[in-house]
Amino acid sequence: MARKGENIFKRKDGRWEARYIRFYENGKAHYRFLYGHTYYEAKSKKRTEQSLDFLGRGSVPLQHVTIDELAKLWLADVRASVKESTYTRYFRMVDKYITPLIGHYDISKFDSVMLNQFTDSLLRDGGRGRPLSSKTVADIIYLIKQIIKFARYNGYSLREIEYTRNPQRSGKKVEVFSSTERRLVEIVTLQSWDKTSLGIFIALFTGIRIGELCGLKWGDIDFNEGVISINRTIERISDLDDMSRKRTKVVIAEPKTSKSQRIIPLPSFVMEHLYKFRGPAESYIITGRSIPTEPHCFYMRYKNFLQKYELGNYTFHALRHTFATMCIEAGFDTKSLSEILGHSNVSTTMGIYVHPTLEQKREHMEKLNPRQKRWGEN
Repeated sequence: MARKGENIFKRKDGRWEARYIRFYENGKAHYRFLYGHTYYEAKSKKRTEQSLDFLGRGSVPLQHVTIDELAKLWLADVRASVKESTYTRYFRMVDKYITPLIGHYDISKFDSVMLNQFTDSLLRDGGRGRPLSSKTVADIIYLIKQIIKFARYNGYSLREIEYTRNPQRSGKKVEVFSSTERRLVEIVTLQSWDKTSLGIFIALFTGIRIGELCGLKWGDIDFNEGVISINRTIERISDLDDMSRKRTKVVIAEPKTSKSQRIIPLPSFVMEHLYKFRGPAESYIITGRSIPTEPHCFYMRYKNFLQKYELGNYTFHALRHTFATMCIEAGFDTKSLSEILGHSNVSTTMGIYVHPTLEQKREHMEKLNPRQKRWGEN
């Protein structure tokens, strides 16, 4: 029986057979056949041989390459230059949307009209009867454009891909705890001695992401300097190892971007609270052991915390938003806040958090009045 969409079959003699198209001749596809004692062995051989064909053998004529074939070539090319979690995300988008929906198209015949139709289809029903968010669609279109750019750079025959529409992203409302809820979280976490409360306390007063929190070790806190270093993040990603029988795995990786690797100064009351829990340098703060917890597990503990204290149904990221909001209210300059949050640039911080109120705008406009008196005042 074949694995769906992979062209890998179990033969009557018990072996597994994998096949893929090496080239076309007079419109006819010529296949390569590979064999293994297990499905995983056959799949591994197929992936290796495909990469060799694409990267070195040049057996697929440039004018007869499909989007699927080019996508595999592009994935092989970028794999060494991106984080494992990033590559996994790219692979899944190609495997789930690009290959099954437009992978069969000849790249030389693919144009702007087809790309725009594909964009509309993803927004309408995701190609599977369920609409995708504008952000997800934008990410998929970005990958297609990267694949096209790669093809053009390597001499493939392409039509001009211009006048493409990018999905409009609707601005999400920033979710923050109310002042009353925030105060309750502060009181409860300061009075508690469990690791869940400690993690929530740290997130509330540093704005770090949940993966960064799970990756924190006691050695990352300098109690003399009063700073905390963000050096790693914990993620659960898809396991693409052909020999693995698990669908996902937990990895310890560098933070999201180069700017995410940062040092955050902490206020004295935060340092005092952390000192009470201080453990061995190599132990993770959330577990107290040399083995970390994964973000999903801590997220469920966080949701139980919200339920226990009758707080709103907030995402964990709301703690990050709440921290940033507190900083804005306290008068932080945008550059400092951007670096503390680990944003790639200041414009990200400005776009998400810096929104002056009507009253602030009014006060600025009144500065234009030489009489320094508001409308309606005597």
